[in-house]
Amino acid sequence: MDSLFNFIGRQCEKYGIDESHGLKHAKGTLMRANEILLTLSEVTEEERRMTLYAAAIHDTCDSKYTPVNEAAKEIGYFLRSEFWSPEHIDALINIVTSMSYSKLKKSVSSGQIEYPNHGKWQRAYHVARHADLLEGYVVARCVMYNIHLYPEKSMDEHWQRATELFSERVFTYCSEGWIFFPYAIELARSLEEEARRCLQEKSMDWPEPLIPENKN
Repeated sequence: MDSLFNFIGRQCEKYGIDESHGLKHAKGTLMRANEILLTLSEVTEEERRMTLYAAAIHDTCDSKYTPVNEAAKEIGYFLRSEFWSPEHIDALINIVTSMSYSKLKKSVSSGQIEYPNHGKWQRAYHVARHADLLEGYVVARCVMYNIHLYPEKSMDEHWQRATELFSERVFTYCSEGWIFFPYAIELARSLEEEARRCLQEKSMDWPEPLIPENKN
């Protein structure tokens, strides 16, 4: 995974991707995706690679930070250097450019979430998407991103915004159906408990991710 993390680090530096969506978040999302994969049946090495790379690399192609078309080409160049096929590169880029909760939320009609169709990679898409949502329970990331957006505001204002966002958004992921893998639902419960503690204590706790053994 060293080359993957080196690429992500370079892209974060190039595009000014702050710590809330940077390398530590990439590693955390990969970790969560791996945890979910371990609970699923018949996961091929091909699916595992697609899922973990998509989970890790997704914010290097996010319109919040990057020109998406340019960033997607750069991902393609990197994956070609890793001997990915054009078909797999296209699949990964399609996954990472359609994971955004904010964009998916806008597509909800009559209470139904309209997910894109990724064919054989649909489960990989959902695992990567779930992993990103689970990383959303890290309160420190929310506060850091708000500081990045509004450096002129006070810390009290940043914490107030974090409290509002968790109440309105993060704590509804399970009840609204955005998280549906059984293991992820179970994990979200414990992450919510920790998030509520961090909000109450104004704690910036954010444990280092445990990276899975490199099989690739």
